[in-house]
Amino acid sequence: MTKDTTRTERELVNLIKANTRIIQIVSYETLMIHAHLAGAAKELGRTLYLWSRVDGIKRWDAAGAAFAIVDDGARRPEDPFLFLWQHENIIMLLEDFHPDLSENQPASIKRLRNVASSDKEKKRTLVLSQPFRLLPRELEKEIHVMEFSYPSYDDLSVIYNNVRESYGLPAQAEPEHELIEAALGLTIMEAEKAFSLAFIESGKLGSNEVPLVIREKESVIKKSGYLEYFHPKERLEDVGGLDNLKGWLQKRGRAFEKGAADFGLSDPRGILLLGIPGTGKSLTAKAIGNLWRFPLLRLDMGKIFGGFVGESEKNIRGALNIAEAVAPSILWIDEIEKAMSGLSSSGSSDGGTTSRVLGTFLTWMQEKSKRVFVVATANDITKLPPELLRKGRVDEIFFCDLPNFDERQEIIKIHLRKKKRDTDAFNVEKLAEKSKGFSGAELEEAVKEALFQAFDQRREVNDGDILEAFSKTFPLARTMFEDINDMRRWAKSRAVPASSQTPETLDEWNDDNTPKLKQESYSNPFVKKEKTGE
Repeated sequence: MTKDTTRTERELVNLIKANTRIIQIVSYETLMIHAHLAGAAKELGRTLYLWSRVDGIKRWDAAGAAFAIVDDGARRPEDPFLFLWQHENIIMLLEDFHPDLSENQPASIKRLRNVASSDKEKKRTLVLSQPFRLLPRELEKEIHVMEFSYPSYDDLSVIYNNVRESYGLPAQAEPEHELIEAALGLTIMEAEKAFSLAFIESGKLGSNEVPLVIREKESVIKKSGYLEYFHPKERLEDVGGLDNLKGWLQKRGRAFEKGAADFGLSDPRGILLLGIPGTGKSLTAKAIGNLWRFPLLRLDMGKIFGGFVGESEKNIRGALNIAEAVAPSILWIDEIEKAMSGLSSSGSSDGGTTSRVLGTFLTWMQEKSKRVFVVATANDITKLPPELLRKGRVDEIFFCDLPNFDERQEIIKIHLRKKKRDTDAFNVEKLAEKSKGFSGAELEEAVKEALFQAFDQRREVNDGDILEAFSKTFPLARTMFEDINDMRRWAKSRAVPASSQTPETLDEWNDDNTPKLKQESYSNPFVKKEKTGE
């Protein structure tokens, strides 16, 4: 029995001892629920019964470690309640009863309220098990809700050995560590399937089968709809500039090493990367996963929000539970400000859903104990709630500015090397000089455009192609000139520069004939406009 199993079973026993009449268990782990309740029933000297609308009522047989049918005709929703009133000193488990908890089932709700107010001397406990939270408002004060966490390392080790034995392999006292770690974040049924598929494909169950288990794990995580499992190829060396940020990441990464906790170091919690679009924020997030060798999960906040009441909160809790289950892991939230855009009207247009989702997320960031490092990026800092910018939620807030002359040289070299070109064949200094105000993303696109131009003319790419690409590019530094300066002033006292280099002063671009989109106007309300001379 694992520590987590013991803790969960102890919680159940204490709840029943405290005369909790109704307990709702939210979990997909049917076998774990049976095991915990069987253990609790044994300790408390009670009889455990199970009801389902398919099999009727069954009783737990401790000798056979299985349920035996008592009344296979008792399949109506009212039948388990009739049975409950006829017996004492029992635990009655109702599996998948949630379809009868809707508002159009008042009889079921009343039966549950009757159980909640029943005579405690009769020692009757009703347990509802279901895969997701669903509880009518009438019962919120009368039912205790428990959520089982994902299987622990020890739980998965048990499943691993069960699968081995089912295929005629001997059990291992110390299972393959990497294989068990690869399965973290899967339910028991999913892990059993992953181990079985790995054995069927390779005929073995060792460390070489880790990619097979991870492949199945990716499939499961994708099915959640709001998380994506990344295999980053990007390295920190692929990020040009941002030396302050890179140094911080390398230093903080050592806090996960063995002996760091004994030295007094706490686990890094996360960072918030703010700044101008195209300055390497998302690229850095991917590089962190490669640097620390942690699973990288990208959270799509847009998919978190559902159309039903309570669905969005359920989705964010589910995503955070998965991130914790695969810990140590990195949770990457790209352009987080877009998900928070409903805060200004939350409570009127969306019924407060955005505020509740943000509250759930911020509370988790503050209280989380698992090794989940959060990397959140944002382009528009005006849409970020003040709660997210407070120190303590994250370890540090970095501002990613446009690259200066030296950093542009580094970035151009990186992209030329990626395209398998010798950087010595190019006048990189001249290219960096002619691309003042360009972001890293704009420099990358210019190199790509130059390659297309040269290939079309059936010759090798040269400086002239890149310079021509520069001349056709209208960088954000021109369309967002005032807004970038506003951002810089805002970040000066509120964030740490991601680069130790002094940012270049931008050349003002006055062209009233140049069309400007509404979204290109940043307009930070917290920064006062400086008056310019005539």
